[in-house]
Amino acid sequence: MPIVVGAHPQNLSLSILVRRRDVVSELRAEGLEFFEYGAGSQTIPLLRVGALSVAGTGATPPILATAQGLDVAVFGMSGPRPERGGLCVRADSEFHSVADLVGKGIGLMPISWHTQFLAAELAAAGVAWRDVLATEIIPATAADAFEQGILDAIVMTDPLYSRVAGRTGVRVLAGPGGHFTNRSVYWATHDVLEHQPGAIRALVDALAASDAGTEADPESAARLLDGLGGSSAADWLPALTSRPWGVSPPDEDFLAEQRRHAAVFADFDLIAAPVDVGRTVDSRFAVVTRN
Repeated sequence: MPIVVGAHPQNLSLSILVRRRDVVSELRAEGLEFFEYGAGSQTIPLLRVGALSVAGTGATPPILATAQGLDVAVFGMSGPRPERGGLCVRADSEFHSVADLVGKGIGLMPISWHTQFLAAELAAAGVAWRDVLATEIIPATAADAFEQGILDAIVMTDPLYSRVAGRTGVRVLAGPGGHFTNRSVYWATHDVLEHQPGAIRALVDALAASDAGTEADPESAARLLDGLGGSSAADWLPALTSRPWGVSPPDEDFLAEQRRHAAVFADFDLIAAPVDVGRTVDSRFAVVTRN
């Protein structure tokens, strides 16, 4: 059976790779197939039903998947992604710090790194999850409510951030890359990692080469993404030029961060019980590349 790799608009490296048709043809010879879907929030359900074997997301879904009993591990990661945007409020609002959002509504992209980012920022500010009204809302709807002034705050990054900021004054209270490193991560079931290591290594090599191409020529990569998620090549370009590229093995610092944030998730009742994330990293496959 083929190893199915999921690609969605929230993971730009895989979305670009799947559009490099010659590379995809070579990876098929390694037993890899790609499935494109519209929302990264569907990654865990697709893994649960066996439709996917390999995923690329932020660092949060592997914690949530492990808490749900899935046997998965991160085998590659990007460098920290500061990105444009983050926890945003309207510029004309009364909110000037994370602590000012106590009792206020915050829109998060469903089942994404937004949860981990916000949890880390709240913990650093001494604010409990229950003290804010953090809710998963699809980004387009959250942005509409934010622009109309009926949603107090939203977590958003490019390209959505640039579109909203261009129409509405925005104040960023906290950006990714501080209390949460905001890495892209690549992860798979332990079954695939143990029994198909050659295919995983081929995927890592292809991702590293594709990322190098994107870093060298972001305009060409943006053209590959034209129309993805309803955004144009021009919309995607700022996101491509503001983030690190390359694939590295998950290291002890990453594992320590995941452990800290898994503990915060348990404290905030975002997962039912504490989880041991020790088995959720596998450093055998990625070679260190420049980020």
